[in-house]
Amino acid sequence: MNDIWAIVKQVDFIAGLWVFVVLFALHEAEEWNIMRWYQRNYIDLPPTTDRAARTWIVFISMMGLVWCIAGTLPGNPTIAAFVLLPAIALALQNALQHVYWLFYFKQYAPGIVTSVVFLIPLGVYLTIQAVWHNYVPIWYVGILALLIIPGLLQTVKAKNRMNPQIRGIHNLSIKLNKWIERLVQIRAG
Repeated sequence: MNDIWAIVKQVDFIAGLWVFVVLFALHEAEEWNIMRWYQRNYIDLPPTTDRAARTWIVFISMMGLVWCIAGTLPGNPTIAAFVLLPAIALALQNALQHVYWLFYFKQYAPGIVTSVVFLIPLGVYLTIQAVWHNYVPIWYVGILALLIIPGLLQTVKAKNRMNPQIRGIHNLSIKLNKWIERLVQIRAG
């Protein structure tokens, strides 16, 4: 265990952020077939499809990549921490939602494995490192922590319904998918 900790302590903060983004994309890939889970567990799904859900998965993974590029391009860990910790906070909120769903629905919730094994430990570690190395002040992390609480409370309150945040994501993914389909039709002719 000491060997693992010694390796972890040597990981460059910016490199750690890139690892987080890659693991976030892996987390999204774990959700590739999440529609079946939604259909089993939610009573009020919007009119969405596998394609729309997968469009969101690709879109949000690409947004994570762009966000990481924007934050790390200057090569300054302080800038990277300020820019990327909000994304990590959002990913941690989602990871904690998966933990809740595991216990509430008493079944595998797509995304739970990568949430527990990768996102939560690495997200917490990077946040601690950002504060420890004075890249961000503790109050900044406190504000981010407070900002994810409403989404978590909505998840608990929603029970077997989509909370407003996730419904919004699904509605956006439906629109995004329709937009892409129209683009393809226009290009085809």
